[in-house]
Amino acid sequence: MKVLCFCALLVAGITAIQVDYFEFPAAMVQTQKPTGEYIMDYDGNERYHVDLDSKSVVWTLPGLEKYISFEVQGALNDINILKYNLDLLMKRSKYTPAVSVPPIGKVYEKHPIVLGEPNVLICAVSNIFPPVMNMTWLKNGEKVDVGVSETTFLPSQDHSFRKFLYLAFIPTSDDIYSCQVEHWGLEKPSRILWDPETPPVQSETAETVICAVGLFVGFIGIIVGAALIIKGMRLKAQRMRRGN
Repeated sequence: MKVLCFCALLVAGITAIQVDYFEFPAAMVQTQKPTGEYIMDYDGNERYHVDLDSKSVVWTLPGLEKYISFEVQGALNDINILKYNLDLLMKRSKYTPAVSVPPIGKVYEKHPIVLGEPNVLICAVSNIFPPVMNMTWLKNGEKVDVGVSETTFLPSQDHSFRKFLYLAFIPTSDDIYSCQVEHWGLEKPSRILWDPETPPVQSETAETVICAVGLFVGFIGIIVGAALIIKGMRLKAQRMRRGN
């Protein structure tokens, strides 16, 4: 698999000693099947990517295509240019292989955790190079396929890449979730355990049920107590009559 990357640096407001502002657009081509794609990244944010299998443009933000136009053929032309430049660079380096870098990952939740309420887990992995990696969600040690989605490889300004894996789930007090990462920079697959920063709280539904049960038990207690008081008063009245 070849990974092609073209980066352009646009600098504005340059003086002899200071750079006030710079822009960092980057184009990256991933030729690995079945997820081959051409990505246009701008200042660390993906604008769009071209799915090389379906030959279609996928916009990151819905509606962005109203303001920016891009044709699939343009991506194919850029790929040919990138391949030509890559071949030149590989020859100059005498085909020196790239060094695999260990990725860095963490797992966190999208919203504060409430037991029984739907939420999303996010596995964020950075410092990826080369951008060839497998990411898998595990629930209690078993692979999870339902509710899973992921991003493409997103270029960073240090020429490494980032990637995000998502999992829609309903948190409980017993289930353990982890994100497994497989990469050439790792001696063996790495598992990143999800450890909530704040203790999960009961959902409003659960709290409502607990309150309802408590009120019901209290109400029953009042009825039983009143019945015992009335019974006691009757017994006392009967004893007084017998004494007279």
